Parts: sequence; structure tokens; C-alpha cells
Amino acid sequence: MDKETVKLLLASYLPQDAEDPIFAEALREVAGDPALAAWFEESQRFDAVMTAKFRDLAVPHDVKGHILLGAGASSRWSRHWVQSLGALAALLILGLICWRFLAPRRAGDALALQAIHFTEEMPPLQFVCFDAGAVANWINKQPGARQMKLALPKPPASLSMAMIGSSVVNWNGRPVVMIALQNGKRMAMLYILSDADAAALQGGSSGTIERGDWVVRSSHSDGQVRLLTTKGNREDLDFPAPF
Repeated sequence: MDKETVKLLLASYLPQDAEDPIFAEALREVAGDPALAAWFEESQRFDAVMTAKFRDLAVPHDVKGHILLGAGASSRWSRHWVQSLGALAALLILGLICWRFLAPRRAGDALALQAIHFTEEMPPLQFVCFDAGAVANWINKQPGARQMKLALPKPPASLSMAMIGSSVVNWNGRPVVMIALQNGKRMAMLYILSDADAAALQGGSSGTIERGDWVVRSSHSDGQVRLLTTKGNREDLDFPAPF
């Protein structure tokens, strides 16, 4: 099932459809694709807001009577209520459209969700070493790191979170350097990609977002975007990154 088919099918999805087998395959595709997951989350958020707005819409108390009167109601009042309700509905729909397409969005959310998803499903590291200098040296030699012109210096030994390994992976064909950080039982992942690739993957803004049990801090440095990711809250990212 391609992405457009998934989106077309899930456009009619409601929360009560979670167990409906019609949507099962599409939901599996969403679970395995961070970009689709970000789209689906925004779509569900918009639908929830629209539902709430229509639920809160105040309808004049005597509209029901005018409707039931039908032909017995004067044409002048019928036209009045039709025009009033039509104008109100049009304004509501216009406002919702403006909210969806013109309201400011956090551009980094899609990347943050991808970082969370990849960390949850993370395959074994390609390079494991408790020497931070050796990890940085390995990263600098990888084709993906060279493609983004990444040249990492040896991090200081005083860092509270030590580098213990790395991988160079692809997110939708874009090279991403992944660095594992550890201090005892505390773990975090640092993702580095170029500004251009971040923009292509619908991200690039700086800031911190929380999703469920996860938190991601995005920042810019030397033409790259860095995503520091861990399980916890904002305070759990209160440590200096190695670069």
C-alpha cells in the first residue's frame, strides 16, 4: 500500500475505528513510517478540533420549530434562518481552514517524531567503542558523514554523557549520523544531519518537543541540525551534547 492510498483511506478514519480491519493495514503503514505518522497525528488533531467546534456551535433555539413547520413557515423567516445558518457555517469552515493552513507550525516536529521512532526501533550500532575520540574518527570516515561535510572533533573527556558508539543511517534517502550517549543507566541518542536534508525531511527548527515518554531537543550548528533524544522529560536533556 503506497502513501497516497494510506492517506486516502485514513482520511475517513475515526478513533472508534481502531479495531476495524478495514484500516488495519493502513495503520501498520503509519506505525512504520515516521513521515506518515506525523501526517496522521496532525490530521487527527485537526479532525478533533473541527468536531469540537461543530459540537460547540450554538444553534438558535427555535430553528427546530421552523424546520418542522416547513411550508407553514413564512418564506421571509425561512430565508432568514437559512441565510443566517449558511453564513455561520461558512465562517466556521473558513476559520478552520485558515487555522489548518495558516496557523504557525513547528517545522521540526516531523524530524523529532522520526528521531523518536528510530530510537524505539533502533538496530544494533554499526560501531561500538568507549573511546569518544575513536567514535568521532570512525564517523568522520563514513561516506554519509563526508556527504554532509561533517568533521567532528574529539569531544572533551569531561562530558557527563559519554559517547559509546555510532551508526550512519538513511532517513528517506538522507544520511543521518546517530551517536549513542550513556552515563550509567542513562541513555540518549544524538542525530546529526545537514540543514538541506533536514528541510527536505520537513524539519529544521530549533526547540524542544515532548511526545509521550520521549523528549527531543533540536538545534543548529555549523550547517547541521542536531536532534538530542531521550526517554523522559525536558530536564533529562539538561546536559551538554558532545558537539
